[in-house]
Amino acid sequence: MIAYVAGGWKTAISASAGGLIAFVPNAFFALRFGFFDPTRSARDIVRAFYVGESMKLVLTGVLFFLAFQFRELEFLPLFSGFIVALGVYWIALLQ
Repeated sequence: MIAYVAGGWKTAISASAGGLIAFVPNAFFALRFGFFDPTRSARDIVRAFYVGESMKLVLTGVLFFLAFQFRELEFLPLFSGFIVALGVYWIALLQ
């Protein structure tokens, strides 16, 4: 909403795309790693964590690459939306 008021639809879409670039990989990681299975060993849990984190980083890179293919997106709102979305996770952890 702030991006729309500040710069219009193009800015709002760019900021939303940045927020989605932060949200989608984190949701993937949560779905991949978040399920509790009491039969898993500590080694399996650590392996799942590292695989999930690696896939999250790769997915983030792919999504940024795809976003850069759209010339209509503005880069400052894109990165601002990404940073704000990541900041929300950190603030939520403090609660």
